[in-house]
Amino acid sequence: MTYCKQIPLPILEADIQKIKFFYKNGYKLFKPRQHNNPYWQSFDIIKEYQVSPICQNLKCITNWIKLIKEHTGITNLKNSYISILKPKCSIPWHTDLDKEDFSSSFITSISTDKSFLEIDNIKYTYKNGYSYIFRSGFTHRVLNLNDDLRITLCTTPEENPYTRET
Repeated sequence: MTYCKQIPLPILEADIQKIKFFYKNGYKLFKPRQHNNPYWQSFDIIKEYQVSPICQNLKCITNWIKLIKEHTGITNLKNSYISILKPKCSIPWHTDLDKEDFSSSFITSISTDKSFLEIDNIKYTYKNGYSYIFRSGFTHRVLNLNDDLRITLCTTPEENPYTRET
């Protein structure tokens, strides 16, 4: 079974240094993603369809979101957040959904070298700039073996046409 696959969205040409600068200087704006895991944090770019004013300083992301809305079957974004996993840390085994289908949410790699998603003893790596969906109803974990931050953009559209089985 395929648990994770790349989807044909425009490549995100992220300004990694600007995002790291934002994280370093706006650290208190980032919130823990998981109870008892201070190593995985996030900042909401879009929450319940409302775009954060901070997005005006992250043009690489806002321009990419505009491309998605104009050139793909994804038009309405409900939520989107920058996810940061600290160096040499993990997101422990967990499940996100009660179903085994592909999640409508997608993950876009910003800086994911030397990290992977693991499901059923299969390790999935991401290429920077590319987007992926996975079956988050299966138990999975993420390991960041890098000496640097693992940065992704996690987005939940109202509807994702790329989750349909072929």
